[in-house]
Formats: sequence, C-alpha cells, structure tokens
Amino acid sequence: MLRWDRPAVRNDARVTDMPRDQYVERCKQQALYYLGQGDLVNAVASIITTMDARTDCKLPEHLESLAYALVLTNDAVGLRVLIEELK
Repeated sequence: MLRWDRPAVRNDARVTDMPRDQYVERCKQQALYYLGQGDLVNAVASIITTMDARTDCKLPEHLESLAYALVLTNDAVGLRVLIEELK
C-alpha cells in the first residue's frame, strides 16, 4: 500500500546534489516516520540504506551494529535517540 504522508528520500542525482546536512535530515525524518509507526525494522533499514546511498553520509559499522541491536531488543527509545543524534 502506498502511503502519501510518508516522507521520501529519492535516490537520484538531485539527492546527491543536495547539501549533506539537508540530505541527512531527510534520511532521519523518513526513518523517524517508520519509528513513529512502531516499525523498528523499517526504521533501521531506512536510515542505513538512505545514509549509505551517499559516500559522505555512510554510517560507521559500529552505528549500524548498534541500530540492529536496538531492533533486536525492541528499544524504540534508544533507536530514536540514535537516529536523532546522527549528523
């Protein structure tokens, strides 16, 4: 089902031309949307795949591992903090 109220990060040339800080904010908003729906798995998938789409935004392995651990422990609060603190 398509959700029109969900923010979307597009993976095209316009996104790569976007300033880094604006791109990171869009990635975070998309992941936080999923988190707000209670969907931790897609929140993590979203933040990792969208951030990794740009070489200047790629998440370090330890943050990816932490995100996966937060999903496994069903820690929505911890995941929200992790996403919100990304720079």
